[in-house]
Amino acid sequence: MLAHAFEEREWKSGRDRLQELLKADGKQADEDSLRSYLSCCAESSGGAHPLPPLPSLVEELYCAYGMENAKDAIN
Repeated sequence: MLAHAFEEREWKSGRDRLQELLKADGKQADEDSLRSYLSCCAESSGGAHPLPPLPSLVEELYCAYGMENAKDAIN
């Protein structure tokens, strides 16, 4: 995460958005999986300028590919 140009609040917003998307799909993921996914989303920006908002990247990738490491949520 430190290797990317996003600020701390952007990482938090991206994490929050990912958890919203997972919850809407009845899924959940552990902290390591969340961080890994967010890092992949950040890398997908390819250093574009200006950087798109991380939550937008998260949503775009999740809608296109889902999250392989997510598991069904336990209610």
